[in-house]
Parts: sequence; structure tokens; C-alpha cells
Amino acid sequence: MVSIDAVIEDFLTDKGKGQGGESGNYRQDAGRELDRFVEFLTGHEESPTSFDELDSGHLREYARHLTRQGWTAGTVRTYYAYVSAFCGWAVREGHLAENVAQRRNATEPIPDDGGHKSGDQQAWSAEDRQQLTSFVDEQASAAIDDIGEEREAAIKACRDRALVYLLSYSGVRGAEILRDRSDERRQGLRWEDVHLEDRYATVFAKKQRLDDRGLPKPVIHPLQMYRKVLDAPSESWPVFPSFHRPTLSQQVMDTLDRRGYTDTEIEEMRTDRSLIELCVEYDIEPPSITTDAGRHVLKRLCEEAGIELDDSEEYLMPHGARRGAGEVLVRTSGHAAAARALDNSEEVVREHYSHIEAGELADQMTNAFEEADQQV
Repeated sequence: MVSIDAVIEDFLTDKGKGQGGESGNYRQDAGRELDRFVEFLTGHEESPTSFDELDSGHLREYARHLTRQGWTAGTVRTYYAYVSAFCGWAVREGHLAENVAQRRNATEPIPDDGGHKSGDQQAWSAEDRQQLTSFVDEQASAAIDDIGEEREAAIKACRDRALVYLLSYSGVRGAEILRDRSDERRQGLRWEDVHLEDRYATVFAKKQRLDDRGLPKPVIHPLQMYRKVLDAPSESWPVFPSFHRPTLSQQVMDTLDRRGYTDTEIEEMRTDRSLIELCVEYDIEPPSITTDAGRHVLKRLCEEAGIELDDSEEYLMPHGARRGAGEVLVRTSGHAAAARALDNSEEVVREHYSHIEAGELADQMTNAFEEADQQV
């Protein structure tokens, strides 16, 4: 019997890039997901460990497990695809008789894409964007008024507003400005990467290199005010620091301990300062919030702002902000301009926003038939 866990490294090597198949995004992402799959199987009551014990029922349960994690339908399909690819590879290697991950009963829990390629994904509407930005404006303004008593609240409110505005108007990807646990190169946007006077920010783009993103005028003021309120001691600080108390507490304790402070001294420092204030005062760099945490921030803000969506989504998500920006750009500036701003090819933009072009063609056809009918 061939152990499932024993051949994962062989699969990743075959799928990897570079010398010995040791690099590549697919290898890294697939490795993470297969680790999660093995962990799931280990916790299963039958605990299948070999391919002889693996059947489509286990894959069905895993598919159902993925759908319960709160991820988008596209993310669930992507994660399941890694496991399916592994099973397909196992068939070619002679470990499995068939790809059990592709049996109908296994894939049934996977959310369908509906067969649509354009217009079916969340895109922030102008009304949603205005409601959310108005809410974070009010929250930040009130917090700044009380900054003398609650500086932590002011920093957090200004951080949230800057995040909402940057997502709303720039079209950046969440992974370009927030920390991505699956990619150590993506540690979140830093203040040294933000150039407010020239209105651009440098991000690690999807194409695996540094690239510049424009900062439209609405984004500038929220970032300026936030920068002033935060008053980060170093340009290397993340623009969107985490406020997760256990993480910050451990960071503060470890850093000050290395600097020679006693436990008593550290406790005294913490008596009249919040953790983020302590980080600022003693230049203890916090980690950036993760892409998952960014989604939780948006979910919280939507709940507080009373934003209710008509579709199946519970809240306004980062990818919805990007698609919303794309909708505006395509309608006002055309596919080529939208492609440049969104760091995509014009072909991809035309595919993703084909519903807009179809609507415009429908209007042209309507006008054509009206003119034709008038000539009869």
C-alpha cells in the first residue's frame, strides 16, 4: 500500500519549477492545500492513510469541509482543484485506479460557477461604495476628535478608512497591499512604498515583480490623515498594521526583552498605553494584517454600516471593490485603460467585463432598429 503522505513531495517536485522542481507558486499553493487535505484525513473517523483506503466519499466530505470555511466559491474550487490534480497524478503513477476526486458524488458539494464568465461576480456598486466610505468617514472623524483620550481607536478608525478608500478607488488586489500567509514575499504595503505627492504606490504584483499602482485623488486625503494620526516611527512600518492583541503582546514582550527591559519594566510601560501606542513609541514593528483579516475588517464595517446586499454575499469583499473599479473604468475609459489600471491584459478585461460591451451593443442595435423603422 502506498501512503498518501509519502508521495506528496514527489507530486510537488513534478509540478514545481526551477532546479529539482523546488520553486514556483503552484508548488507552494498546492503544498499548502495538500497539507490541509492530509490533516483533514487524519482527523476523519476512518483516518485513511493510503490510496487503497481513499474513496470518493472522503473527497465528498472534504469538498463539503471546504465550503464551510467561509471562502468564495472560486476559492473553494481552486483549493479542491489542487487535491484533484494530486489524485489525477496518483492515477498516472499507478497509486489509484481512478481519480476519485472527479466522481460526481465527490464534486457535488463544490459550488458551481453558474456557467457565467462575466457580470456574475460581486462588484461594488456606486451606492455601496458611497455608503461604506461615508460610514468610515464618520467613524474616523469622530475618533480623531477623541484622539486625546482614545488614540488607539483613532489609529484603527483611520486605518480602516484608508483601507476602504484604497480598495474602493485604486483597483488593487488585496494580496498586493496586505500580508499573504501563503507567500512570504507578500508582507503588506509599507509606508516607504507609498508616494502621496506623486500619487502612486509600489506593490508586489501578481506578475511576480514590483509594479506601481496609481492612487486616485479620493485616496490621498484618507492616507494623509491616517499617516499623521499613526505617526509611524519608521518608513518600513506596514501601512495596515494588525491590532490582534495576542500577536502584538507577544511582539512587544519579545522585542523589549531582547532590548534588556525587565518584566516589571515592561508591565509598567503597558499600564497607560495601548499595545499599538507602545509599538509606535518604542518602534516595535507590528505585522501587517493578512488578506483574511482584511476580509474580516470589511465584514465588520459592513455590519456596522448596515449594508445589506441583494446577492448571496454577506458583505463587500476586496475582489468586489476591484471589479467595481473595473466596471467604472471600462464604462468611462474603455477596455485598454481599464487593463492598464488593473494590471491585466486587455483580452482578460474584455472577457471579465463582456456584459458591459454586450449591453452597449444592445443599445446600438436598439437605436439601429429605431432608425430603420422610421425609414419605413
